[in-house]
Amino acid sequence: MRRFAAALVVPALIASVAACGSDEDQNGQPPKVTGAADKKPKVAKGKGKPPKDLKVKVLKEGKGQKVKKGDSLNADYLGQLWKGKEFDSSWKRGQPATFQIGTGKVIKGWDEALVGKKIGSRVEMVVPPEKGYGKQGQPPTIPKNSTLVFVVDLKKIMPSEIDGKPVKGERNPELPEVSTKIEKNKAPEITMPKGVDKAPDKLLDETIIEGDGKKVTEKSTVLTQFTAKLWKGGKQLDDTWAQGGPQEIPVAKIPGWADALKGKKAGSRVVVSVPKSEFPKEQQKQFSSGVVFSVDVLDVN
Repeated sequence: MRRFAAALVVPALIASVAACGSDEDQNGQPPKVTGAADKKPKVAKGKGKPPKDLKVKVLKEGKGQKVKKGDSLNADYLGQLWKGKEFDSSWKRGQPATFQIGTGKVIKGWDEALVGKKIGSRVEMVVPPEKGYGKQGQPPTIPKNSTLVFVVDLKKIMPSEIDGKPVKGERNPELPEVSTKIEKNKAPEITMPKGVDKAPDKLLDETIIEGDGKKVTEKSTVLTQFTAKLWKGGKQLDDTWAQGGPQEIPVAKIPGWADALKGKKAGSRVVVSVPKSEFPKEQQKQFSSGVVFSVDVLDVN
């Protein structure tokens, strides 16, 4: 099943299952990096044989707080192969990305290199295959057994969970029941109504936890954790808690979100039911019914 936010997830950083090695070949040094901090850097090609161990170089040390395990790090970054071919860049996409660091949600090289670094820093790392994508690579952009070079600007620590309060009163009986329990590393439980396989024929939304932060507009980009299920059979479609952690998503990118989340506040959890008819025709062919989302709005831009 194609994930809703697939175009927004940064595929070059999703954790690989490559086996870890212990060979410590010291050949090769981090390539030269030029360019002003906070701007897209220019990274030279690697010279000679790439190192087999992780190389980390702080090009500019920031003055902010240190990154801790489990933090949601907002960062700009460029990634290229040892021989110089760029395969990913947040600057090219026009906005920084957010990743949970130190918990296995990104490649091992990032987890090891960035925990303990200060916000405001620019860090270069050379990541050997066993701490990146190993023997399998990440086709088509990253060949097998690739050594990777990253330059990362550490911008800020983002909230990793909502801080609102459960809304009192009766729930909308047309919507599935969604837990108001807030757990840092686990999606809320969505209990689908028994015997109901068809979503309501109109867009529905309900705030079950209400925050007091900035309001969402139809043009907003939200930092969110969300989980999604098909109405029919309750099949799981997406779960950011089980993937790379919080994602930054323009609300206009996912059907129903712009209307359902408009006016909602950061810190909130919103249940959204989107009928099948709201999705593009290609996605409708994949779905047997409408979709219900539980959306935690962590931050609004």
